[in-house]
Amino acid sequence: MNERHTGNDAKCQVTSSCHRFLKEALSIAVNCFGSTELPKRIIHSYVMEPSGPESYHIKQLMYDELNMDVTWDNISSKLLSSESWAAAEDSLQQYIDVHKIEPSGIWQHVVDRQYLMPLLRTYLEKTGSFVYRRQYAAKTINSMLRHLDSPDVEVSGIIVLEGFKAEHWFRLEPNLMVRPIEKSELLMLGRTDTLVGPGLSRGEHLPQTDWWICEARLWNPRGIAIRWNKVHDIADTLALALRAFKPGGVSIGLATTQLASPFGMMGQLHGGMLQKIAVGESRYILSSPEIPKFTAFWRRFRRLIEEPQHYLQVPIYRFRAAGTREKKEDALVDYVVGLEALLGTKDERTELGYHFRVRGSMLLARNKNERKKHLVALWDLYDLRNRIVHGQVVPTEDLEKALPMAESALRQVWNWYFTHWYSESDNRTAIARIHEDLVG
Repeated sequence: MNERHTGNDAKCQVTSSCHRFLKEALSIAVNCFGSTELPKRIIHSYVMEPSGPESYHIKQLMYDELNMDVTWDNISSKLLSSESWAAAEDSLQQYIDVHKIEPSGIWQHVVDRQYLMPLLRTYLEKTGSFVYRRQYAAKTINSMLRHLDSPDVEVSGIIVLEGFKAEHWFRLEPNLMVRPIEKSELLMLGRTDTLVGPGLSRGEHLPQTDWWICEARLWNPRGIAIRWNKVHDIADTLALALRAFKPGGVSIGLATTQLASPFGMMGQLHGGMLQKIAVGESRYILSSPEIPKFTAFWRRFRRLIEEPQHYLQVPIYRFRAAGTREKKEDALVDYVVGLEALLGTKDERTELGYHFRVRGSMLLARNKNERKKHLVALWDLYDLRNRIVHGQVVPTEDLEKALPMAESALRQVWNWYFTHWYSESDNRTAIARIHEDLVG
């Protein structure tokens, strides 16, 4: 073993040993394959392509990919026993120890799988052959060292938006881009040799060529996995924000999370199933004028959701839950409970139904002539809610008639509070304002 080095000595040792490692790996590969050409394989990927309104057909895609498995199987026995491999492993471990480098997540450093094997693969992808080119080797090694030297590591996540469409791509934040899915991502999610889809078995849910995605890129402090988990939170918050902003049916799910760098990674982490935010709704479409409004809405909404406690959180979670309910009775109860949380105060014990419909009609009616219509509709909603929670059977046609109004009412009332009373600690000031408007 070499002596331990410090500072620049350790970096020079890594650079030198990795150059020798790459040179020997490429030499071994040429001798094994009798050629400088890389072995390739054909990858089959299946996607769903629109064939008409709300209909799709399966389409097969094929592409060539570097066959790293064959390459490694042929060279590993000779390479693993070589001096260059041992020297590269030792110098990298020294560099990690000298600089006290934390791992890229909650895992420990595994030098061969996280650094040396990705180093060889990245070099081969850059050059496209087994020929040793010093300038490409230097760039690849420097890329690995930059990853090691960075205090944080970049995590990328793909959040799938099925049934969503915008007139153009846009950024919610500098690190959150909403855009159509790219071909390379479709190929990756639909390939048949790995299970990469949004948590579903292959064949049950193939990626669709008209999917939109939210691409998240976050910096994760070394040694912990806080930003890996944060991508899940972004997906959940995005579902809530879309639901609150306007009607429309979109399914949301986290497909993959991984390091943006090829170094230090243990593979991709896969998300859960696609979940619809509104049962029975048509596609969710954002027009050009709506996009800047939604981005402004998003920034404020995300701050709200990330607060430890806020009076507007409970009703919006109820609103989200209502959109996913299979039973219409459950959805209606969620809508009414959300409205109750906004239209009543916590210390009111009597005349709850009266407060519910009078205050609600004040917010829903654009003028006094419309107020009676909303009074009646809200009374019917409250009556249906009482009948359901007390175990009575409610006719399906009554529920189907009431649900659109209940959803619209909760969205409109919640947004009024969100726009005007966001900074309040509860809804009392807003209720007082409603009473002032009521008496003129």
